[in-house]
Amino acid sequence: MIEYFMNKCNTYKAFTMFYEADLLNLNDVDGIFSEEERSYLDSLTVKKNSEAKKSLYCAKFSIMKFLDIGLNEIKQISLLKGVFGQPVVIGNRFLPVNVGISISHTSKTIGIVVFDQLHPMGIDVEQRTKEDSPFLEEYLTEHEREMIQGSSFLSKEILFSAKESLSKILKTGLTTPLQIFEISRFEVDHEGILLFFSHFTQYQCKVVLREDQIRSVTFPINSTKVNG
Repeated sequence: MIEYFMNKCNTYKAFTMFYEADLLNLNDVDGIFSEEERSYLDSLTVKKNSEAKKSLYCAKFSIMKFLDIGLNEIKQISLLKGVFGQPVVIGNRFLPVNVGISISHTSKTIGIVVFDQLHPMGIDVEQRTKEDSPFLEEYLTEHEREMIQGSSFLSKEILFSAKESLSKILKTGLTTPLQIFEISRFEVDHEGILLFFSHFTQYQCKVVLREDQIRSVTFPINSTKVNG
């Protein structure tokens, strides 16, 4: 879905989509991949090839929708891994691109957000559990524990998902202590839960609950979603 965000006097476009992995048909999808991507897929085992192909197809399809281009153009764009494993969109001299991408997936769902590099975003998808992942307790700050205990909306998994989506923007992954990504406060509206960070005050995270899933998208705090 194409979305627009207003930040100060500028409007930025994004494409956000959650794909159901079991419904993806991988027959005849190779035409969307570049030579570099096909070489990468061929180097994987059968199982990893299937998983990677699903994720890569969803990412390339999302880029195609964001840029409003066809198959001939999307094959000239490659989605490669940077030195930290982060996804990087690479064009060529005939088709330069200035877009970023964030990818997250569970066994059921692949979440993708494609965005203007001037307006960074991050995405995360998590499966909700009945016991709310008790092992996450040790990664909470005292302030976060108090927020969860005093709220009927928050959970450890919701906070973890928000932190994961922030780490995608920072390109660190969760290689740093989770306490650094502390949630300072939250708001609830008709769409979901809006979370704010203690140390990264330039960002906010929108969390939406869908049945057994937590879907989080982090974006600049001064940005407001507007109609296209």
